[in-house]
Amino acid sequence: MKLQPIHRGDTARAVTLLAEGFPEHSPEIWLACLANIFGHCERFGRDSIGQFATANGSEIGICLTIPSCRAIYADSPREAVNLSAFYLRPGNEWRATLFMRRLMADAAVEYIDLTATESMRKLNRLLGFADRSRGAVVVPLALAALRFSRGTRILPLDDVPPGMLAADLLDILQEHSRLGCMAIGIELEGICHPLILVPSSRRGIPGMRVILARDRQLLQRALGTIARYLLKRGVRFLEFEALTKSGFPEALFRTGAEPVQTTHEPNTEAIDHTFSELAFIPLPGAVVGRPRA
Repeated sequence: MKLQPIHRGDTARAVTLLAEGFPEHSPEIWLACLANIFGHCERFGRDSIGQFATANGSEIGICLTIPSCRAIYADSPREAVNLSAFYLRPGNEWRATLFMRRLMADAAVEYIDLTATESMRKLNRLLGFADRSRGAVVVPLALAALRFSRGTRILPLDDVPPGMLAADLLDILQEHSRLGCMAIGIELEGICHPLILVPSSRRGIPGMRVILARDRQLLQRALGTIARYLLKRGVRFLEFEALTKSGFPEALFRTGAEPVQTTHEPNTEAIDHTFSELAFIPLPGAVVGRPRA
């Protein structure tokens, strides 16, 4: 088995494999996703968005490798790569371990998997990944809206006063807004904190998943304000990964949710999945036309 980088000229081949392996998204959606990932990778100084696995001159698999730098809340910046859309054609599953080992060649890089299947989670653990969550906190917003969140308000991106957010944070919010995410600020006691959400869906009910927040304590303190803001925009639940649902008594805790898996210990309490697959690839069942702030 050989690995071959995925360049822009390989887009059609990549779309064919991705639509085959992940048919919940149409080829048209995959084409749009790859265009956004290529744009991000090129701004990051990369000309490849992942690797094809080949054998006997033919593609037998694919994996996207989305780079980022974990620096928003970390004490020191950390290079990270989100391994996403891992697929091997039927009959080639036995090559998964070798494929993954070759993708994870740099021990200094933090590798992240956010949506691994159960079989891939087991393989990831053997390769050095550890589970960083035990499930998903799913908050019904109609109940959360009854909370009184003193000293908090939502600031849509265009309404964030100059100087309330650092320029680099504002750039991250704006870029995610261009990707279709809901990017807003939460003002808490005079300080503005960034919050980024992406559409989710459970049994056809529209929700949002947190991909950037300072920590779960911020979500807890501002939950009533967040809930009322989202309900007005047709969102019915909020979800985020966690170890327990402590602090969110109105919530459900879904232990069957995919755990966040990484190869490095977290060095912050933040939820930070910026520039990951969650920003570039719609979650299954989510409406592609995303609610704006």
